[in-house]
Amino acid sequence: MVLHRFLVCVVACAAFPVHAQEAYLHLNGSVHIHSTYSTGSASIEEIARQATEDGLDVLVITDDDLLKVEYGIPFLRNLAIPREERAVFSNEGIGKYLDEIDRVAGLYPELVIIDGIESAPFYYWEVDLGQMRWTLRSWGKHMIAMALESEEAYAGLPIMGSQSIEVWHWSSVILLWPLLGVAYCLISRSRSVAITVGAVSAVCLINNLWPLTQGNLPFKVSLMDPYNGDLGPAPYQNYIDYVEKRGGLALWPHPEAKFDIRVESVMGILEVAGVTPPHPGDLTDTDGYTAFSALYADRITVTEPGEEWDRILFQYLDGERERPVWGTGEIDYHNDRKGRINNILTVFLAPDRTRDAVIEAMRVGRMYATRGGEERLVLNQFTVTSEAGSGVAGEEIASLGQARVSVRIGTLDGSSQRVRLRLIRSGTVVADISAMTPVEFEHVDTDIREGDSLYYRILGSLHKVVLVSNPIFVTGAAPAAQAPL
Repeated sequence: MVLHRFLVCVVACAAFPVHAQEAYLHLNGSVHIHSTYSTGSASIEEIARQATEDGLDVLVITDDDLLKVEYGIPFLRNLAIPREERAVFSNEGIGKYLDEIDRVAGLYPELVIIDGIESAPFYYWEVDLGQMRWTLRSWGKHMIAMALESEEAYAGLPIMGSQSIEVWHWSSVILLWPLLGVAYCLISRSRSVAITVGAVSAVCLINNLWPLTQGNLPFKVSLMDPYNGDLGPAPYQNYIDYVEKRGGLALWPHPEAKFDIRVESVMGILEVAGVTPPHPGDLTDTDGYTAFSALYADRITVTEPGEEWDRILFQYLDGERERPVWGTGEIDYHNDRKGRINNILTVFLAPDRTRDAVIEAMRVGRMYATRGGEERLVLNQFTVTSEAGSGVAGEEIASLGQARVSVRIGTLDGSSQRVRLRLIRSGTVVADISAMTPVEFEHVDTDIREGDSLYYRILGSLHKVVLVSNPIFVTGAAPAAQAPL
């Protein structure tokens, strides 16, 4: 270890001094919850009742907005179009969904309930005619929009199957081509040719006018469709930009989860399958989103030292991103059969128990993620102190040359368990300890120079129990006489 850094590790149960983190309430939140409005098995009111019984303070409800997959035959995309579609919000509409969240929030004032929606912004078909196999790609790449508040804002989310991505374009004129066929019929001297051309043109014209039967204007062109291959990060960046411009929060859920749909035979003629591999690279390829799921039920590598999250944070330090990306816990709750609603939490550090305070805590990264239910780890203290002041997760402090990282961690039930703690300094592990909880340790860094930009974050683990903190940033200020910490 560099001589200018040293680690003091003390296993203690004694009282600890007041620190910056104690200025905030620690609110236990469950993020990414599905109700009976989409794919969940419990109503929002039943979920709120369960959350109260399990000691939660915050719920982020994120029902699916549009569950529809379709494949249209060329030139007849609107008519001959096999589709798989699930009722959106149980046919009750986004407005009633938001109203229900408000109603339940009134019934449980001790809970902060925040509105959200989970979307599948894009998918595409990969067709292998030789094997007669149609493969659905990217259907499992989802995004979450939070705190948009209005029905209009949610209804306008740019996703596949939504009218929000249908626009007028010069190429709309091409959709009028069947009129040329009709005109040809009128002047053709061959009755058989006229009938053939007229029939084909009429069917295609009906196809192009079909949106009128659904209350939509015809001859619009989609900004994206499932027939032209992978569009890369563009559909997701478009989604993020839309949410951010309207004051909401955009989240990347489960970036390392794998979604497969088993191969199914259609009339014994062709096969249909679905494949969405893990996609952690999308975290670095998109910008402007608030957070990603740093902790959920699957194995996670993006939070490991030097991996995608650290690369993103380096992009921020290098000025390539306007703001950092934060980590949250994601429960992806549908029912208790897959795990209790408090198994994976985001703990918000908020000045008060209000919706605005929780949203602001998420926006600025003042939170940490913990997995383990009743056996979970609790981050009682994570602060960085310099000659200029003290900061908590999501904050940035200046340093004249030194910084002291203070960590105190324990278990929810107060039991003594052996835990592994890693302190990460700008992608590199500078302290890796194993000790019995409760654990308090300090790391003093005296190697901070003028112009340096760095951060510290914590990873804690105890078998399947895991804790992930958000970073605290430190900038090196102009040299000055150093006072002892």
